[in-house]
Amino acid sequence: MKRLTKSIIITFFVFGILFFTMLVLAFTSAPFYMHYRLGQDPNDDVEVSNPQLVMMFGGAGMPSEDNLMRLYHTAALARHFDVPVLLVHPEDSLCQSEMTRILRQGGIDSILYMTEGANTRSQAVELMNTYPELSEKELIVVTSPEHVRRTVKCLNKVGFQNTIGKAAYPATVDFDLSLKKQKLGGNEAIPSVESVKMRYTFFNYLKLEITCLREYCALAYYKIKGWI
Repeated sequence: MKRLTKSIIITFFVFGILFFTMLVLAFTSAPFYMHYRLGQDPNDDVEVSNPQLVMMFGGAGMPSEDNLMRLYHTAALARHFDVPVLLVHPEDSLCQSEMTRILRQGGIDSILYMTEGANTRSQAVELMNTYPELSEKELIVVTSPEHVRRTVKCLNKVGFQNTIGKAAYPATVDFDLSLKKQKLGGNEAIPSVESVKMRYTFFNYLKLEITCLREYCALAYYKIKGWI
């Protein structure tokens, strides 16, 4: 019983320290740079100047913020290089058709599909099995920023060497979020929170920390498994 109680205390202590650390980091720029680094292509020595294909890895529903951002960047790259798109997404009754519709609206007519696999590793393996001829071609991979490093490394591991990753970053706002000189009404006894950092940045960075923590755990697991 004492051993169980001690284990519970240690567990709460560790999670308490972790939560406190995350709160402190949310007041700094560290979460932004953690997320930014995950979104950078890990293949610094690979140059893709004449890609033959844009691959989009999708795993979210439709419509969803993640998939819509990926589709936007995928269509833009495919139009720019005038190349076809390969959608990597598990087969279902709705998402694939909706993603196809969005791409066609974006001016993309040539679309290939790879519907096998349930995680990044299995999708990379199935890609090599289904499209082995792509292993020698220059490819651009589009996915969410936090998944770029893992996706590219998985593809490299199975034999896709001329591959670079592009993160589907959303655009940033470019207007004043200050509450000064704005008529808000309501209970005047309660002061308005003027700090943009407290109203938005702090909570956005907390979300980024959770996203990055999950991805770092995934990267560690993939590394141990020998998948990257």
